[in-house]
Amino acid sequence: MKANAKVIEREKRSVDFVGDHVAINFINTRRMHEGVLADTLQSDENVIAWMRKMDIRLPLLRKPLRPKALLRAARSLRTLALRALEQRKAGKRVRLEGLNTFLAQAISHLQLKARERRLDLQRVYLRRDAKRYLAPIAEAIADLLAHGDFDLVRHCEGEKCVLWFYDRTKGHRRRWCTAEGCGTRARVAAFRARRAAASK
Repeated sequence: MKANAKVIEREKRSVDFVGDHVAINFINTRRMHEGVLADTLQSDENVIAWMRKMDIRLPLLRKPLRPKALLRAARSLRTLALRALEQRKAGKRVRLEGLNTFLAQAISHLQLKARERRLDLQRVYLRRDAKRYLAPIAEAIADLLAHGDFDLVRHCEGEKCVLWFYDRTKGHRRRWCTAEGCGTRARVAAFRARRAAASK
């Protein structure tokens, strides 16, 4: 494996990608860090960096957004997404009004681009505000809610872990966000419990 491929593979396994779906990765931008719930989205720049990391095509804005407008909209969308995911997972009625407001802002069209000897088809969003800027994320959330197999959308079993994931493993037996993190902690705790029980 080449060095670049190793870096890409390690990056894909990072906590930012444990959800295995863009919508779930977005929800997972709030996570535990050293025992405290932390928000990785602290600025407009953090939102843009996360979108780039997820390989979401960034829009061209006609004029800059007001400071923190993107951050506020992203946090609002994330709250709506988490609530909808939890409702869908629990088999409850999903409140769709807030998400549909974001989706209504997703004005877009397809555009062909010539690249050397081939043509690429891409979706172009006509964004003028923060909600429109986040349209690709809102669409990913809607796609998950409408088409996702919620038997495979799971909450990590790690104690105090708040992360979710889409179980795409062959046997569909994944229990933790990462085997190295929560999985290892759970196995060590189980080992210690067995050892303590045996010494009594």
